Amino acid sequence: VIGEAGGKRPLLITHGWPGSHYEFWGAIEKLAFPSRFGGDPKDAFDLVVPSLPGFGFSSKPRKPIGQRTTARLFNTLMTQVLGYPSYIAQGGDWGAMVTSWLGHDHGQTVRAIHLNMMAFRPFGGPQTPDEIAWLTRQGAMMDVMGAYFRLQASKPQSLAWMGAGNPVGQAAWIAERFHDWSDLREKPLDAVHPKDRMLTNIMIYVMTGSFATGAWYYRGLLEEGGIAFKEGERCETPTAFANFPGEPLYTAPPRTWADRAYNITRWTEMPRGGHFAAMEEPDLFVADVRDWGKGV
Repeated sequence: VIGEAGGKRPLLITHGWPGSHYEFWGAIEKLAFPSRFGGDPKDAFDLVVPSLPGFGFSSKPRKPIGQRTTARLFNTLMTQVLGYPSYIAQGGDWGAMVTSWLGHDHGQTVRAIHLNMMAFRPFGGPQTPDEIAWLTRQGAMMDVMGAYFRLQASKPQSLAWMGAGNPVGQAAWIAERFHDWSDLREKPLDAVHPKDRMLTNIMIYVMTGSFATGAWYYRGLLEEGGIAFKEGERCETPTAFANFPGEPLYTAPPRTWADRAYNITRWTEMPRGGHFAAMEEPDLFVADVRDWGKGV
């Protein structure tokens, strides 16, 4: 979307699973055309919002590929296909991992990154009581809510066979994640994600045959080596983080943990919102991305 930025402020935004490019539907126009909403045209971005490989309207890979490979493909898209000499990037869920690899591997073209989920893990494990407590909680939450991850990372094709020809089953599998991961502390699910919006996102999987290849993306993480850094390794690209506090599963780590994995230059505590930040709270998402973009 070439908005009021006129080709001069490229922003790559990457979704995750079971989201889609549609996650950002409520934010795109506000980011590209801020003057339509009482904002300053100088804050506008050129928006590039692709589907992950194997998701939505992207082509299907022949075998699972992971997030580091996706980062390489997206950097090629931005620099060679679209012709941007440099750009900034944002992401949550798998989009946070892709965006993190963009910052780690392609810092010569990626000026800064913005995350609403932490992806990388620093070398050496926990070093403080807060870090130990956080990791302990994460492990407990994965025991309660992480069966989907273990299945999709180890045997994604088993899930694909169960979902094949069963759109209701696919819808249930996806909708359950929206229920489990969204901020439902003050509103019920159908108020946070109205049925039309939920169904639109689900149908992007069902109608494009992306349910199986979307699950493959978890296997791609394992085949590329996971998320833990080696000694001395860190993402040095300037990194902003927006902590949406209603994230039930993938809660934000202590700042000390994040600082060992990233060059954190901005950390925003949001008042509400969960895993699907741009879809749940588009105005808060837009405001933080817009404010971050002024300095990069």
